[in-house]
Amino acid sequence: MQTIDHRRIAKNTILLYFRMGLIALVGLWTSRIVLNCLGVVDFGLYNVLGGIVVAFSFMSGALSASCNRYYSVELGKRDYTALKEVFKANVLIFLLFALIIFILCESLGLWLIDAKLVIPQQRIAASRWVYQFSVITFIFSLMAIPYKSLIMAKEKLKVYAYSSIIEAFLKLSIVFLLNKAPFDTLVFYSLLNMLISLGTNLFYILYCKRFYAECRYDGRPSRKICIEILRFNGWGVIGSLATATRNQGVNILLNMFYGPAVNAARGLANQIYSTIYQFVQNYALAFAPQIVKSYSAGQKNECNALMLHCSTLAFLMLSAVAFPIIFEMPEVMHLWLVNVPEHAIAFARIMMATALVDALYPPLFHGIQATGQVKWLNILCGGCQILVVLIAYCLMKWGRISSEMVFVLIFCGAFISQIIRIILAHKYLLLSIKDYFKKVLLPVISATFLYSASLLALSLLLDSGIARLLISFAISIFISATFVLISKKTRYDRA
Repeated sequence: MQTIDHRRIAKNTILLYFRMGLIALVGLWTSRIVLNCLGVVDFGLYNVLGGIVVAFSFMSGALSASCNRYYSVELGKRDYTALKEVFKANVLIFLLFALIIFILCESLGLWLIDAKLVIPQQRIAASRWVYQFSVITFIFSLMAIPYKSLIMAKEKLKVYAYSSIIEAFLKLSIVFLLNKAPFDTLVFYSLLNMLISLGTNLFYILYCKRFYAECRYDGRPSRKICIEILRFNGWGVIGSLATATRNQGVNILLNMFYGPAVNAARGLANQIYSTIYQFVQNYALAFAPQIVKSYSAGQKNECNALMLHCSTLAFLMLSAVAFPIIFEMPEVMHLWLVNVPEHAIAFARIMMATALVDALYPPLFHGIQATGQVKWLNILCGGCQILVVLIAYCLMKWGRISSEMVFVLIFCGAFISQIIRIILAHKYLLLSIKDYFKKVLLPVISATFLYSASLLALSLLLDSGIARLLISFAISIFISATFVLISKKTRYDRA
């Protein structure tokens, strides 16, 4: 019988938090230096050009999720022969997908750069080089996903953590070379980032081939398994397309209507969002295999209990950091950056609020995905995200709304999507909505009130500064710890 290994979840979570802490510090410091070296316009161009490549890769999210799902299912069944067949099928599928992405990037992507984006005339040549480096980087990253996903499914997260830390420090080291760039600084920076990414992904491939027998590619992949995976991914493509449309479509719209300076502000806000949201992503890496394995082993009650438990903890862990940053965003930005671009503070605050809603998403997503019933999950949630971008475009085109309102629309879309996931989890997993309200939403609402009231009172009592920032973190950590300790599920797990 497959048992839920809470000790392994805790161990992997701690390891990934150690990784996240180092990478977050290195990443934020790197962004500060890169912004100063490249300038606001080049920094904005780097973000939007890379975003075009990601926008064309809308299927990668679905394919990556299916890798994790199918690997975890076979590991839960302990069927290693089937696992090998799934691996071979995934390698072939990702190879074909990489070819499709390459064709799209070299046709529609180049047209978008030439015809739609706002790029200063003197930076067009450099932008083309940056774009091509981004394409190469992404293609090789795609080819490494079947290998990286297997490492995740086997919960060998130490390998992932250490390689990510090394990659982060390598990226930090290259920023000190920017002042001595032998040619255009933006092009030089993009080239070095590409080489580091290629090296990291090559490591994942070689590691899996060395230590996992399933990764030794012998014989043709099963046509039946390939079709099954593609059929499963058919609906996932909608969700992935929606995510790419929301994230990168908004970035492109901001460039078209407001220019690269606003892209720079969005890029910095997204850096904070991505760094802080790693609290949830790292926790998800630790619990996702356990959710899928427990469901595939027929332990549906344990699967539902784990989803409820992980939803609450994910929100509380993120809140301990997110709420102080929301309230003290001006101080955080000025400590981080020498010159804070206009709109960056407002963008970051709204994106952090969205992150708090998104914190509740991974446990339900992995639970529903374990059932294989992903059709309506992707249609409804994906539809919400695409609708947000369409509404934003219409309002920009006709009403010239403020750029901040675009991010408010994204927040609303995330909120509605979470309601949809709760309903679908009830339908497919028989998850009790009453239990979800009692064990997840009630603690979340109560904690949100306490965070907000406490930090608002603090802002009225103390002037802005480092002291108030540190006290804000202390208060939020205390509130999160209190809610964790009084959680009945947490006490049960610790018993």
